[in-house]
Amino acid sequence: PENDHLIIEAGTPLIKKFGLGVISEIRKLRPNAFIIADMKILDTGNLEARMAADATADAVVVSGLAPASTMEKAIAEARKVGIYSIVDMLNVQNPAKVIASLKVKPDIVELHRAIDTEETAHAWGDIAAIKKAAGGKLLVATAGGVRVNVVKDALKAGADILVVGRAITASKDIGHAADEFLEQLDRDEIDQFRIMTDF
Repeated sequence: PENDHLIIEAGTPLIKKFGLGVISEIRKLRPNAFIIADMKILDTGNLEARMAADATADAVVVSGLAPASTMEKAIAEARKVGIYSIVDMLNVQNPAKVIASLKVKPDIVELHRAIDTEETAHAWGDIAAIKKAAGGKLLVATAGGVRVNVVKDALKAGADILVVGRAITASKDIGHAADEFLEQLDRDEIDQFRIMTDF
């Protein structure tokens, strides 16, 4: 469906298989969509963030397991080229501590439960502590095994973005599955815009 609440993420396996060119292909199909390049950057943060921007991504993902300097370079470069930065906290024990230690803060922190560990209970972590550690405006996304029945709990815990994968992509009716999630949000559409800071 066409809805400003929908964000399209090019996942890490998709990018590994087809390269960053897949972002441009998605852009051709959905020119006005907000597209995330989930690159899980671990090194060369500034280079890879710029590569994502060059591929027309609106946001790029850096791993919270990367060295602080790599995260900071990716975040700074994303800001410079006018895209959003996301730090993925997959397998990070204390996300708030990582965020507090960064000299440059990301736009979004993603609390990510790995597909290989999805049988364990949902644990979004202390979202309030993560937002406080950022010292300013920060969005928090939850990912990994997000289903319609946990949407309200994730929002109540303070999540701003819900990353939904197989609950939509593996559905027999993708449009209907997406609509079910949108109904659970119970929020008005918003205007999206791209921030350009590279003047």
